[in-house]
Amino acid sequence: MQLAEIKAAVLAGKTVHWASHAYAVVYAPQIDDFLIKCLLNDTCIGLTWQDEVTMNGKPSQFFIPFQKGWKPVTTRSRGKQRGTFIKCPQCGHIGRVYHFAWSALTCQGCKQRVDKYDWEQEA
Repeated sequence: MQLAEIKAAVLAGKTVHWASHAYAVVYAPQIDDFLIKCLLNDTCIGLTWQDEVTMNGKPSQFFIPFQKGWKPVTTRSRGKQRGTFIKCPQCGHIGRVYHFAWSALTCQGCKQRVDKYDWEQEA
């Protein structure tokens, strides 16, 4: 995807990822800029260098994923080898787990303790 396509997709409300599903392009209206945000630890880098032309990453690395959505965590949920993304029902923060051998987790976004079966996992 080219820079103009990425910006248009993000402004249209689509999710654009970079290199993997762990990185998403977001628009930050406070600074009027587009950022690449790591969904695992909430760190960000600019989509472009300061020249506003050179992208951090190759155009071929940016993609709009097929939206599979989320499904509830159940007793049959299993972690994938590279981890399974889970979403907090309170604040929407996305984290990654490698197993489901827990009864509750504290969300890193809202700091609330959330029971296992209240979380949603990637479909």
